[in-house]
Amino acid sequence: MKLPKNLISLLIALSLVPRNQQACDICGCGVGGGYLGVLPQFQKNLMGLRYFQSSFHHPATLLNTTDGQYLKTDLYHSADLWLRYYMTEKLQVFTFLPYKVNVRSYENGYNELLSGVGDIQLNALHQVINQGADPTKLLRHIWFLGGGVKLPTGKYMQRDSRRRMFPLPIQVGTGAWSFLLQNMYILRFKNFGFQTDVQYRYQLANELQYKMGNTILAGGSAFYWWQVSPHMAVLPIIGGQFESLEKDTEYGYAKENTGGKFGLLTAGVDVYYQKMIFQLFGQLPLVSSIQEAQPSVGTRFGVGVALFW
Repeated sequence: MKLPKNLISLLIALSLVPRNQQACDICGCGVGGGYLGVLPQFQKNLMGLRYFQSSFHHPATLLNTTDGQYLKTDLYHSADLWLRYYMTEKLQVFTFLPYKVNVRSYENGYNELLSGVGDIQLNALHQVINQGADPTKLLRHIWFLGGGVKLPTGKYMQRDSRRRMFPLPIQVGTGAWSFLLQNMYILRFKNFGFQTDVQYRYQLANELQYKMGNTILAGGSAFYWWQVSPHMAVLPIIGGQFESLEKDTEYGYAKENTGGKFGLLTAGVDVYYQKMIFQLFGQLPLVSSIQEAQPSVGTRFGVGVALFW
């Protein structure tokens, strides 16, 4: 039996009307945040503190509403305490302990805030080749292979003022384990250099049967080592980063308005003074491939300080 066209139109319209008891589950999710600049590969341990901010801007569609209010922005803040430690001459391990504050803003000026310790990340990199300190080489290569694991230490079931659970991508944790493979290569010519970093992250599902999409991150940066004085050096950096996210799944079914591809311009400067490193960096989105209701990537930036010994 065929339904009248006007009835079909009415049913479609009703299906798009936002429910009063349902929060919008469309989020931006920062894959970035792992930016550490071009770290010196002389065998020194490092401990640092880094602040990173990223944002996602929601389009004005009926799918981007909660209680009839349009979502405006998802803002992610992360303060990371991190450590690099040389276990052996060729093996360095990293630990990242993040504290996150995520803010969801609406068009009427109302903000919702989530905060807490995020998922702890443990990485290890094995030095395959290191010619960085060989003065007889015109071109010097440094190559690392490694991997890591992210622990489900962050809260992932925080709720809003009406006791509705926030969607997972804006939670400070995921409630799931994930595993990382990493390939990092550095080429040096005199004071010039180029670094590439390719990472693949495989996500597991949490107890809610929600699985974040697996991700590929590939970046390249050119840099120049400027020795200002015996105790001070400046390292300007410019490059790009590509991110590819598979769709999230829930109970094995793909979630609409998740995943996507992004390309960003990266620029920064590191200042080395005695045993300290000061960092300033930013990322500007250039291209993206996302669905209509997904939020667009905003500008990212961060600052950091580290001590080596």
